[in-house]
Amino acid sequence: MKTTRRTKLDVAIAAATTTALLGAAVTPTAQAADRDGPKAHTIVNAGIPSTVDPANDLAAHTPDSDPAWSESIYFTSWVKGNGHDFGLVVQTATFPHTDQQMMTVAVTDVTTGWHKSYQTPIAKEDYNWSKSGLDIRMPGMTWTGTALKMSVRTATPWGSLDVQLRAKGPALKVAGTGSFPLLGKTNYEYAFPSMQTTGTLNIQDKSYKVSGESWLDKQWGPVAFDDSMRWTWMNFRLPGGDKMVVWDSANRTTENAWATVLHPDGSYDVVAVEPVAEGAHRIWTSPTTGNAYPTRWSIDIPALKTHLNVRVTGTDAQEVTGDPGSRYEATAAYQGKKVSGVNYAEMVGHWPA
Repeated sequence: MKTTRRTKLDVAIAAATTTALLGAAVTPTAQAADRDGPKAHTIVNAGIPSTVDPANDLAAHTPDSDPAWSESIYFTSWVKGNGHDFGLVVQTATFPHTDQQMMTVAVTDVTTGWHKSYQTPIAKEDYNWSKSGLDIRMPGMTWTGTALKMSVRTATPWGSLDVQLRAKGPALKVAGTGSFPLLGKTNYEYAFPSMQTTGTLNIQDKSYKVSGESWLDKQWGPVAFDDSMRWTWMNFRLPGGDKMVVWDSANRTTENAWATVLHPDGSYDVVAVEPVAEGAHRIWTSPTTGNAYPTRWSIDIPALKTHLNVRVTGTDAQEVTGDPGSRYEATAAYQGKKVSGVNYAEMVGHWPA
């Protein structure tokens, strides 16, 4: 799922099914986009104060002096090809003060239950993220383009990916402005939550022409790690075109659980969420690391009259050691109508088994 923090903690990025009771949020008519990709994210929410520039902030940032500073970019995809339903995670992250760079690729074949992930460190001399635009190159990955259109290629021991992503609709700036406190330190985050995705996926000597939608996320800033910290991050595509990010972060002294909802017209709701960990259950314990992760969630957002029931799809074993991401599904009642959807969850920290 998005913010990748390379520490002794392990992160699960899981795909999920979401069941939601979504109430009174107003759903404006979606803006039209031209065939070359929408310009909406450059103009729609221009009147809202912002601390991020979604187009220019795809370039690498100069790190501040905090030793815990890091930067990551990643996308999660819901695509179909040759009769299969796939979840994809592609990410790269850099931790300049500890000289760590990495790439991560994970694929879940929801149709068969097959899952595979690949994470590898990248030597500093082999890692290049341009400070003048979206141009990322390293062994096993190239990621180039603009906020409207980009190409990503990856290669792993078990397969490869070659996809093109085109943005649709406005960018989502987390907290409405793009900056927020994360365990006492300021982080910056935004997303292109709707990117038309097409390309080729090769796994285990089979090739799939895939198409669907991706959610791209960019985040940078420091995180105060300790043995008590834990966070959950989830992204949701809701009926009527609404997009939502749920954050729940906690340590010994503080906990914040909140959601940012972006409507198709560029307006936002930023609201409190009932502590997410309280609704986590059906714990799965990794035989590889011994870490435990929820596979079911019950999430309440009172201000939106919303209730989400989330469950993992495919195999429970979607842990990516030291990195984010698992695919979940959701079924929902939205304004009296039952719907279903797919989201991703990032879990960092330690959960009770």
